[in-house]
Amino acid sequence: MALLVTGASGHVGGAIVAHALQRGVQVVAVYRGNAPRENLPAARLGAATWVRCDLDDVAAVRALAAAHPIDACIHAAAVSNEAYARPAPHAAIVTNIGATANLLEVARVHQWRRFLLVSTGSVFQRRADVVTPILEDEVVAPGNIYSTTKAAAESLTGMYRSEFGLSAATVRISWVFGPPIVSESATRGPIPSFLARALRGEPIRETGGEFAASFTFIDDVAAGLFSAAVAPALGHAVYHLGPGRNLSTHEVAGAVVRAVPGAVIELAGGTEPWTRYTAMRAPLTGSRLLDDTGFAPRYSLDEAVSHYAHWMRDQAR
Repeated sequence: MALLVTGASGHVGGAIVAHALQRGVQVVAVYRGNAPRENLPAARLGAATWVRCDLDDVAAVRALAAAHPIDACIHAAAVSNEAYARPAPHAAIVTNIGATANLLEVARVHQWRRFLLVSTGSVFQRRADVVTPILEDEVVAPGNIYSTTKAAAESLTGMYRSEFGLSAATVRISWVFGPPIVSESATRGPIPSFLARALRGEPIRETGGEFAASFTFIDDVAAGLFSAAVAPALGHAVYHLGPGRNLSTHEVAGAVVRAVPGAVIELAGGTEPWTRYTAMRAPLTGSRLLDDTGFAPRYSLDEAVSHYAHWMRDQAR
């Protein structure tokens, strides 16, 4: 039996594929656009069954499910943030909601053992309190296009769990960073931006010193999602995966300076540019993932940033 991973050529999906393959699991890796990049770790491993499929197309999803002995699914494919969702809202609705519905229905029909929706802390976009930690049973408060479509996908996942007995759950992640992403886009957060510029020897003097987020290293994200996919049972409909507290841009800057000796980072106040496409929010927290799967994030901020910096240096050689 195989683990279906959607969005497999993306950041989170690719890391899940690599993690699952390293543990000897058969993987059906689905992508929609271009073939997986050669620098994607999962693509180099080569052991996955790579399938191009438009998950918005219900007939294509049915054919996918009929053609492969799928046992479980981690659904990571999505229009991934507001920068992409706002220019094309209908496309975001069709992808983030429609594709989820298509997969849930084939999971019901084929009686998959597990279905995991990868969601986001952005479903609390309109939550006014940015300090008090957000527990897993808190009612969502979406605001923009991206967060609204993800909240709707969460509702569908919960409905298939409660109405049809499908072992389905949502796992929310937040501000993921790490290889193979090298980006200075505001949507990716300050860690890759600071590291890329510091490694080029550029001094960083800008605003954003008041921003904070639950930055989560990609290796922890992949390991946590995999642990939920293979757990004997999941007792809850929603889980949070992350450090459990917000990390400030000043903490990020300190970790980058320690990973890149001599780096210069001076931060003024404000939260821009990191809140250009999303509101700052309180940290996601909760113990459900640990209780039900035994998983807890492994990497400290310093360890993750150091690992990331080493990877970036290797890529530049």
